[in-house]
Amino acid sequence: MRESNISNKILKWYDNNKRKLPWRKKTSTKNREYFTLVSEFMLQQTQVKTVIPYFENFIKNFPNLKSLATSSEQKVLKYWEGLGYYSRARNLKKTAIKLLKEFEGKLPKDIEKLKSLPGIGEYTSRSILAIAHNKPYIPMDGNVERILKRIFLLKTNDEISKDNLYKKKSFFGFSKRSSDYAQAIMEIGALICKPSLPSCTSCPLTDNCKAFKRKDFLIRSKNKLNKTKYFEASIYSYKNKFLLVKNKKFNFLKNLVIFPMIEINQKKFQYSVYKKINVKMSNMNMKIIINKNNKIKKIKDSLLLDKSNINKYILPSFTKKIFNSISQ
Repeated sequence: MRESNISNKILKWYDNNKRKLPWRKKTSTKNREYFTLVSEFMLQQTQVKTVIPYFENFIKNFPNLKSLATSSEQKVLKYWEGLGYYSRARNLKKTAIKLLKEFEGKLPKDIEKLKSLPGIGEYTSRSILAIAHNKPYIPMDGNVERILKRIFLLKTNDEISKDNLYKKKSFFGFSKRSSDYAQAIMEIGALICKPSLPSCTSCPLTDNCKAFKRKDFLIRSKNKLNKTKYFEASIYSYKNKFLLVKNKKFNFLKNLVIFPMIEINQKKFQYSVYKKINVKMSNMNMKIIINKNNKIKKIKDSLLLDKSNINKYILPSFTKKIFNSISQ
């Protein structure tokens, strides 16, 4: 079977234009699998340019599966600090342990076995199979969806539904270079078929693209509801030390260190005289009152952190934002 004209065009573009990313380095099969695993976990809900320095630092400190599996969770979280969505780091460590115990340190080539690993779902399993094992999968991320929406000029809710997009994915056909091909399609979405101002003059698919022919590049998306919630953060400080707690109350930032907080209603937020800050987290807009208190209070699961020593602790960006706010 010959590869399709579409795949030939896409791969030719990729060979001439692909980014030099640290997880794409030519290396041994074992390292390729490990690099793919780490990068795919990091790339969940995070942009490539953000991931690059974190990946390089992480690999420097955990160069292989064994070093990751045998390191403390605290150390793993420290080198994940600032990347957010910390459950990914915990799941990555759990997956490393399970791979060594049950799969001889190798990534399974079976999709159901892959999905049995912590933190690996439909998308990540397909990415791993394509990139690490050269299996004929095209993972459906936002980049791939955007290309399909423009190729077929999909606008209505039915047209942009997941089911319809999966059917339209057959447009790409196949390639014997499945690993490169999956990455090439996503690369076109990231570099060429951008959400706004697509670089059509550099695109290998303009002959096939209805959006290009009609000059209609507007992308329709399913509306994601961003909830707005209101909180009050209590700041207890004494001699440059601040009281923080291990978060067991809220689903976000579970088990990480935050300032003591309660959820409040909009009315209390609006009429409060305290300083207010806004923090965006995933699909939630957080509006937070900063309530300063002078005396240290005893709270279960709390700890005192010295502000001058703050970099020694694993703190989510969320907590650092509040620290920065009270510093100002």
